[in-house]
Amino acid sequence: MKYNVDIDLKPRPVLQELIEDLTNKMLAHKRILADLEHMNAGSSLVQGIKSDIKLLDQIIERCYAQQELIDMRAEQIIGLN
Repeated sequence: MKYNVDIDLKPRPVLQELIEDLTNKMLAHKRILADLEHMNAGSSLVQGIKSDIKLLDQIIERCYAQQELIDMRAEQIIGLN
């Protein structure tokens, strides 16, 4: 019997789950912010949520950059073999 086996050598995005979790957290914060602005909540609370959103966005960008480095490193290792 003959089997066709496909081997996928592409690196798996190891940070993908973290990126998705952080993105979901950021989207939840944006919904909270919209509700707070709709209810005319205190400015300190709104500013706190805005700073959290900004921080989450920066962390997500860094995760994407790290994933790119991981992918490049994996491609280099595959190229050496």
